[in-house]
Amino acid sequence: MDGDGNIAIVLDGKVSQLITLYEKEKKHALLLRDTIATLEGQVESLETEIEALKEANRTLKLATAFKSKGDASDARKIIDGLVREIDGCITLLNR
Repeated sequence: MDGDGNIAIVLDGKVSQLITLYEKEKKHALLLRDTIATLEGQVESLETEIEALKEANRTLKLATAFKSKGDASDARKIIDGLVREIDGCITLLNR
């Protein structure tokens, strides 16, 4: 019977260790979820900022192309690109 008592004590200790490890990993998983949510928010914010910067860059290129009097081909290329983009939008709206 003494051997059974020792086994029960050892098992009780191991179960306690397992519960402790489980709680620790559960807290770690929650921390990781919070970190992921924060990083996803940052990614979304940065993607929005990138799109705004791309649009600003395109606007600056267009303004520069119209300012330069010598090279009208750049302005034509930009206008052609804008017309294609508008045509694509109209096509999507008509569907």
